[in-house]
Amino acid sequence: MGRQKPGRERRQRPGTEHEHPGWALEAIPQPGGWQADSRLFEEVTGAAFAACLSCQDVALTLLVEDAVTTARLVELACGAIIELVGDMPPELTDPGAPGTASPEFRRLARAGLGATTDGMYRECELMTAAERRAAANTALDTLVGYPAARP
Repeated sequence: MGRQKPGRERRQRPGTEHEHPGWALEAIPQPGGWQADSRLFEEVTGAAFAACLSCQDVALTLLVEDAVTTARLVELACGAIIELVGDMPPELTDPGAPGTASPEFRRLARAGLGATTDGMYRECELMTAAERRAAANTALDTLVGYPAARP
């Protein structure tokens, strides 16, 4: 409860003044029994697609506390990349390859290579919130650019 200043409207907290429709996970099959938070996922992706950084920051802060939902975000970004180029390029998985993907994103992408992505989910559970945030930022950048890159 702050003091109201005359002549100034009180700004609402991000997320309470508007909403951004994002990707709902209900339409996307969940892998291997890992259950992500669909509402949180939708809030993060909606804010990212709308380029609303204040809402994105708030939602991302909550998302990275949830390892499964963070891994799901990275998994879908990897899926978008594979759909575009046919596989995961080294600059997105190899820690020594030049590229802009965060080391944390590369770590999760590498762990998800194989017959299932279970390794990605297990690896994400071992990460700190700061590491998850770095991975999630790369994933969001990838997903926001995905519609423009699709043929």
